[in-house]
Amino acid sequence: MRAPTKNIPVLIAGAGPVGLTLAADLAWRGVDCLIVDPRTDINPHPRAISIGVRSMEHFRRLGLDQAVIDAGVPRARALDVVYTTRMLGREIHRFRIPSIDDLAARRDELARDIPETAASPYYKTWTAQAPLERALTRHLAANPRVEKRAGWRLDSFVENGDGVEARVVEEATGRAEVIRAAFLVGCDGASSAVRAGLGVALSGRGTLGAALGLYFRSPELRARLGADAGVMHWMLAPGCGGVVYTIDGGDEFVFNRYFAPGESTRVDDPVGLIQAAVGAPLAIELISALEWTPRQLVADSYGVSRVFLAGDACHLFVPTGGFGMNTGVGDAVDLAWKIEATLAGWGGAGLMATYDTERRPIGVANTLEAADNFARSGEIASPRGIEDEGWHGEAARRQVAEKLPPKIRHFAPIGVHLGYRYEGSPLIVGDGTPAPPFEPAAYAPTARPGHRAPHAWLGPGKSTLDLFGRGFVLLRFGDASADPMMEAARAAGVPLRLETIADAAAARIYQRQFALVRPDGHVAWRGDDMPADPRRVIDIARGCFGA
Repeated sequence: MRAPTKNIPVLIAGAGPVGLTLAADLAWRGVDCLIVDPRTDINPHPRAISIGVRSMEHFRRLGLDQAVIDAGVPRARALDVVYTTRMLGREIHRFRIPSIDDLAARRDELARDIPETAASPYYKTWTAQAPLERALTRHLAANPRVEKRAGWRLDSFVENGDGVEARVVEEATGRAEVIRAAFLVGCDGASSAVRAGLGVALSGRGTLGAALGLYFRSPELRARLGADAGVMHWMLAPGCGGVVYTIDGGDEFVFNRYFAPGESTRVDDPVGLIQAAVGAPLAIELISALEWTPRQLVADSYGVSRVFLAGDACHLFVPTGGFGMNTGVGDAVDLAWKIEATLAGWGGAGLMATYDTERRPIGVANTLEAADNFARSGEIASPRGIEDEGWHGEAARRQVAEKLPPKIRHFAPIGVHLGYRYEGSPLIVGDGTPAPPFEPAAYAPTARPGHRAPHAWLGPGKSTLDLFGRGFVLLRFGDASADPMMEAARAAGVPLRLETIADAAAARIYQRQFALVRPDGHVAWRGDDMPADPRRVIDIARGCFGA
């Protein structure tokens, strides 16, 4: 490669939701970055649709949560998931999920009926990937720390001891430049050039089936659904296997048609396919069609010392559960604070290697949960006569309805979003307590080291979550001296802020007098007394092992 034309701390390949989130988080931390993406515009075909609770908490820290909500369905819209024979046919079962407005207005009441709603300021957010990308792009456009080059692709890269040299090419002109960066992050999707350049393979169950996504507009359908429409409708009539979901709460929808093994994937009349699933010959305007492949695959490595993978570049999902994009957002957040710490000099020599250690097990677990959801969906066979009138039809629909309640783990998997933990991470100082059982659809707050530091309200609109992000935070529930740890952090050059919380409810959740919280909001250590060797705790938490 010729001499670099630009030096930048972080080069990001890919301007999808994960690359944009990484750029936003790095900029929030004062780190400059350059994003390259061969696309000159956002792909309008809907893909990911649901923003998970933890992702919304990260967007809250970045000042983006309200913009993300506003980019989705109206705040007053209930987020129900409905099982029907056909979309305008007979309802079989409904999962009632509160709207954003409902959650704000009836928080205490809802917490009694759905305890998990008390675990976070958020519960379910229905914003599609394309409007999310637009909101993130608008946010970054005004930030001088972020440069975005649309129409440029990463061509090749070479890593050396203290950085990466990458060749980027402008698609329209063929013009090439060499960029020098301290770190390169591949957020460049399933066909990642960065993963290919690293020579990293994907492993897992592989292809799980075949699917066709049909993006369409139908004001007539919206009118027929009425005020009690769900955001997602699963159809169980023969030949209709799949789901229709709303994009904007208005007249735009997607029909994801899942094909059973042995079923022909040839579709000569996509509009007719939609009308059959809807159950009426309504006027349909087909906007786009996209064949896609449900998969469960995870990269064998998430990267090396200077080059890393995030999002679809390192894990491929089937969307049953809505984990793919949200897992990628978690990747971005984990990388951002570790890159900041390393560039600032207070991150230890072992810190960057823990990105793979911590995030890859989450990628494996989440892709498997999604794949299992997909398999369970296939087990809900439609008995003969499911659309019939009379007692026979009622009995067939009741037979299906009895199988559906456990599928709440598919539609409201708060345990997946909030209950993951960095078990066994070298950055975590365990306290000897046993790991709580993992339940995909349930979550019990815990401040056990490795887990997300729990949310608790400290006042109107103020959460414990709002304390985290800038360096480490030592939470103190009482008046015991925190001087030993504060002095150890100062001696190590590690940013650490003390926050004293005089709130009995929050103290009950955290269960200890002290909790050391990392910049990503995960607990690194907790105890009722200062540790015997506070410098050792600080060094472990920052990736300075053996100090």
